Order: sequence, then C-alpha cells, then structure tokens
Amino acid sequence: MLQAIREKAQGWIAWAIVILISIPFALFGIQEYLSVSSNPVVAEVDGTEITTRQLEERVRDFRENLRRQLGEAFDSEMFSDKVLKPRVLQAMIDETVLRQAAEDWNMRVSDRQVAAYIQSLPGLQNQGKFDMGLYEATVRSRGLTKAGFEALVRQEMIRSQQEQGIRASVLLTRARLAESVRLGDQKCEVALLRIPAAGFLDQIEVSEEDARQYYEAHRQDYQVPERVRLAYIRLDAKDLADQVEVDEAKLKDYFESHRNEFSAPQERRVRHILIPVEGDDAAARAQAEKILAELRQGVDFAELAKQYSKDPGSAAEGGDLGWVSRGVMVKPFEEAAFGAEKGELVGPVKTEFGYHIIQVTDLRGGAEPTFEQMRAKVEAAYRRSQAEELYFDYLERLADLAYETPDSLVPAAEALDLKVKRTDWVTRRQPPPELPSPKVLNAAFSDDVLGEGNNSDVIELSPTSAVVLRVAEHEEATVRPFEEVKAQVIEAAKRAAAADRARAEGERLLARLRQGAKLAELAGEVKGGKVEKQTLGRQGASGVPAEVVRTVFSIPTRGEGPRVAGVVTAEGDYVLVAVDRVIDGDLQKLSEAEREQRRAELERGLGDDEFRGLVQALRARADIEVLLK
Repeated sequence: MLQAIREKAQGWIAWAIVILISIPFALFGIQEYLSVSSNPVVAEVDGTEITTRQLEERVRDFRENLRRQLGEAFDSEMFSDKVLKPRVLQAMIDETVLRQAAEDWNMRVSDRQVAAYIQSLPGLQNQGKFDMGLYEATVRSRGLTKAGFEALVRQEMIRSQQEQGIRASVLLTRARLAESVRLGDQKCEVALLRIPAAGFLDQIEVSEEDARQYYEAHRQDYQVPERVRLAYIRLDAKDLADQVEVDEAKLKDYFESHRNEFSAPQERRVRHILIPVEGDDAAARAQAEKILAELRQGVDFAELAKQYSKDPGSAAEGGDLGWVSRGVMVKPFEEAAFGAEKGELVGPVKTEFGYHIIQVTDLRGGAEPTFEQMRAKVEAAYRRSQAEELYFDYLERLADLAYETPDSLVPAAEALDLKVKRTDWVTRRQPPPELPSPKVLNAAFSDDVLGEGNNSDVIELSPTSAVVLRVAEHEEATVRPFEEVKAQVIEAAKRAAAADRARAEGERLLARLRQGAKLAELAGEVKGGKVEKQTLGRQGASGVPAEVVRTVFSIPTRGEGPRVAGVVTAEGDYVLVAVDRVIDGDLQKLSEAEREQRRAELERGLGDDEFRGLVQALRARADIEVLLK
C-alpha cells in the first residue's frame, strides 16, 4: 500500500522540493545539519525541541511568501512577529507530531527514491540533464551539506506519503456528492434596490469641529508609515571575477574538461513518413517497405508523405519535422536520424507510434572549436567558475564577521574589502530598488535588526549574491497634522455621514418590506430608484457587490415571511434584497466529466478534513509544552 501512496504523491513532492530549491531553506529540523549553537527552546513535543531560531526562520519565510503572494496588498503590521509566531509555532508542532507518527508507523523512503527525485528537479538541470556541480553549488549556497539536504528531502517525501495516504482513504457517497452539487450550484432569482450614499452628499455640511472629531476617530487613515534607512554590505560573485588569477595552463585545462560547454550540439532537419501498426504489424511494415522502395526509385518524398503519412503534425508539410536535437525524439527514431548521412533514406524504423521512413535533409552545429577560437569565452567561464568558489568562501566569512560584531558592518567590510552602502528611506511595503527582495524588508523590520539593533543574518538575493544589513536610521510612524489633511478629512467625513443616512433610509424601507410592501413600490421613494433583477450563483455576478451575494445566500429559504434583507456595501451604499426563487443544483444535469471534477474537488475537501482530524488526534495524545513568551 505504501508504494501506491508513493506513486500518487510524486507530483506534489516534486513541486514541494522545487520550492525548497527556490527559497532559502527554513524547514523544521534544518539546524541539526548546520551544527548551530544552542538557542532557547520555544516548545517541546514528546521530547523533541523546537528552538527560537527554527521558529524565527519559519516565520521569516512564511512572511516572505505572503509578501510575494499579496504584492502591494501586503501589510507588515498585520503579519508582525507577535501575530505570526504563535501560529507558525502551532504549525511546527503539527509537523512534529506527524513526523513522530511516521516513525512509529515505520514509514521509509529508499536512497534510490531520494536520488531519483533530486535528479528530476528542474532547478538542478543543465541542458536537460542533472548537473552534479550545480547541485553541489546550490546546496552549498544554502549552508547545507549534500547529506543534510538529502535528509530534508527524505523527511519531506515521508511526510507527503503520510498525508496522501490519509487523503486517499476518503470514501464519498453519491448522496453526499448530490447534496454538495445541490448547494454549490444553487442559484437565486433576486430583486435589488440600491440606495446610493452619493444621493445624500448634497445634504451634508461638515463643520471644522465635525472634521476634527472625524480626524481624531480615524487618525490611522492619515498616518505616515514607519520607515528606515539601511546600511548594507553586498557580496556578489561577479564582482569577485577580477580577483581570479588566470594563466594559459589553467585555461586550457578548463577548456578540455568543459569542451561540451563551448560547442553547440548538432541539430538535424528531418522529415519522415509514419505508418501506424493499427493491429497488423506485418501489413504496416510491408506498406512502409513499399513506400521506401518508391522513394529509392526517385518518387518525391513530400508527395508520398502527404499521401501516406499518418502523422497529423507533419504530413501536410511533406513530413518535415523541422530542426531536432538529441533528447527530443523517441530513442529508436533518434538513433536512426543521428546515424544517417545527409540525404540518406533510413527505415523502416519501428517505434511505439509505428513504422517510420526517415530522411535527414540538412545539418547544423556540432563542430569542435579550438582553444584559440574560444579563448575569450573560456577565460570568462573560468573566471565565473572560480569567482563562485571564492564567493562561497567570502559568504561564510561574511556571516561569521557580521555575527561576531553585531553592532557594526565596518569590520566585515574592511576584512573582505567591501563597501558599506546606504539606501534611501524604506517602508514596510516596498524594498529599496537596489535590493529588490522581500527578504530585505523581512530582515530590516524584524525584532532582531530593528528592535535589538543587530546586523541581519546573511540574506541570499540569488545563488551568487547576498547581503548583510542593519538599520542606520529609523522613524516611527507619525500622523499627519490636521491642517495638512483638512480637505481630505472633510471629504471623508461627508462620505461617512452620507453612508449613515443611506443606511438609515435603507433600514426604514427594509422594515416596510418585511411588513409586506413590494420592492417596486419602495423604489418610488428612492431618488433615481430602480429595481434590478438578477440570477445569482454563489460565485456572484458582474456589478453585484460581494457583500450582496453573501447576504442573498444567508437568507433562510424555509420558514414563513418574505425572504428579504438589507446590506451596506464597501462604497457605503445600502442595498435592499428580495429573494424571489431558489433553484437547486442538480447532479443529473452535469456531464460525466463535470461530475468527476466535482467528485475530485469534494474528495480533496474531505481529505483535508480527515487529515486535520488526524493531526488533532495526534496532538491530543502527545505531551506538548509551549514555552514561547
């Protein structure tokens, strides 16, 4: 059973591990591979400790992911350490009880499976093949050993097997699916009457006293955000290339060991005629041999391809497949095409698609360049390679120096012959243009850097570029003076007062609606009032505010009395809602493909519920002590 679970989990794991490659590693447990010094314990789960540094790394990466997803909508104050740390810690406790359960269940992943996943990761490919050098450099750039990284991969694969196994145990009945479709596809025929707040603006007068009261009640709306200026040291491999010593012997050695990097792979222009087997292998081969004989007698290849080839992508083009390189076609086809001379007819060649007659019409690339021809490129590549080696040495020294002197960047800069630079003012919402990474903001406004005044940890901007920073200047958030924003305050106060009047009028009309009045009658009492008819699904409709849709589907469909409600929109308008008819979704009206899609969606949701239930049960059984202050 575990093997079946493994196979189902492959796609998800590959995705998860690509994420591990693309962002700094912050998985729980990483410290045991980094040999870091002890630090305060924030929780203990059946004897397994979760440390402060582990928690801080997870919080930092979680915040960084949120910043990427939300973009300009990200609000640092909403995701402060005070808010995130308790939540992230609970997630780490969940991971710990799950890992302990996997060990109890004797779940394992073989070395071969771990190696296969690592070798398949897109971030470790070079020209379509796994690159050991790239793998070692990537792992080293994260501060890990290969053994440490492979242990993390193994841990994540086991966790995924565990999760997928629980999710796969869900059983979904047809009745439950039908009920889900009934509610999920439910539609409501409604009548809407909007009472616009803008209709009351000309009735509003705001005195200076009113404006000051509004200003005092909404000071946060007129706030200048907290900001900092940063001092930083940036380390970049490309800046180290000039420090690399070069001589002809080293360059020639490098050229010989990297010849494939300095020659373009050969490409061949190929055309073919495909005869599929279609149940009778001998007949298909005989037809292919007959066509080949005609070609050798001088019949035009393109004409016969148009007449006989069953390849829908090339037959109309005379069988032309364009330029192909090795690794693109299936193996028997590739071996035949790259073993043929230009113009030679080859075949019949058997593949999984049928029998092919192949002809190479042109060649390009593949010539072996000399060292003299490629010397400039060889030197650039050699310098780049050696600079990357030098970079990792500097990176380790930078991390040590910045940590040893936490209140200044100068010693690290002097020791590494780097410059301390400064940014302009930076807020929590936008990183400085010279350091365009959310990681920079996460570090700059962290408790350790901003609160304690320490240097940051090394922040990786790319696999060969990193920065250490500290706060050089800091200004707390301030509220702009009333006189400076007076016009804005008056306008906002008018809009708020108009919204209050729209709501009061709407609630008055709602009371009459509940007493039996018709919406069409009430429309005459609203300036410019017009009843709008809509058929709404739970996903809403264009032009209908989300608040209105939520209200429509919250109105009870059973019971006595009119099905009516009122709701205030984000713009301050008041909308009266009357539900005329409810139309339930019907499983029978869905196509087979739609039913299967809905089944899969519901099974995923139920699987989530099952998995959460497992976590809760494991937590209830575990001895958990939370020490976070």
